[in-house]
Amino acid sequence: MIDAHCHLNFEEFNDSREDIIKKSKEEFKYIVDCGASIEGNIRSLALSKQYPTFIMSTIGYHPIYAGVDNKERVNDTLNQIVDNLDDIHAIGEIGLDFATPRPEDELRRQHNVFHQLLTLACEYDMPIVLHVRQAEQHALDIVKKYTNLPDVIFHCFSGKKETAVEAVDYGYYISFATNALFSKKHKQNIKKVPLENMLTETDSPYLSPVKGEPNQPLNIRKTIERIERTKNIEFDEIEHVTEKNAIKVYNL
Repeated sequence: MIDAHCHLNFEEFNDSREDIIKKSKEEFKYIVDCGASIEGNIRSLALSKQYPTFIMSTIGYHPIYAGVDNKERVNDTLNQIVDNLDDIHAIGEIGLDFATPRPEDELRRQHNVFHQLLTLACEYDMPIVLHVRQAEQHALDIVKKYTNLPDVIFHCFSGKKETAVEAVDYGYYISFATNALFSKKHKQNIKKVPLENMLTETDSPYLSPVKGEPNQPLNIRKTIERIERTKNIEFDEIEHVTEKNAIKVYNL
């Protein structure tokens, strides 16, 4: 198995991280740890250097930070990403976040940074990991204009099935997380998305299937089991194909 998107670098795992990684090594080929800020990017890079054959890093700029940071902070984050391209497997998470009402100025900043990051990804031939909460179709309409992007992952996809189908038509990947266990919308998306365009993730420590506990990579088994039930495909085949997809898109 491969957890295609999680945040083991977060402080929630400071007391349990080593044990979680030890247990995960028994079942996983890789874990993809994702940065979302300057500080998170530093931690993710450090984890990948501590576990160089098991934890793979992506670093990015979460839109909720991109929308409020000053110009100096924005430039520092963009420069950090460029300076570490040799040590990462994708740029992300990046994107847009419309989950809560935001001032026009904040949304404009989100868009400006998003376009800068997409330009960088094209220039350096890097795949991207998208955070596009309640902005899925809008983000797709932007991303598909950047035709030189090597690969695109819609992390923790929760949009409409029509958007998922269009993203697949462009050859993009749809990543399903543990929140797919509880949602009819996710069930419909799982039905529509071919296994060949699918990744599995936990987004740990978020989206825990166990109330009161932080999520962790081992819970990805529950995501695969949900896909198994919904698509009537054997667990082992789902595991094999989603592993192959992750290895390809992240160049693992």
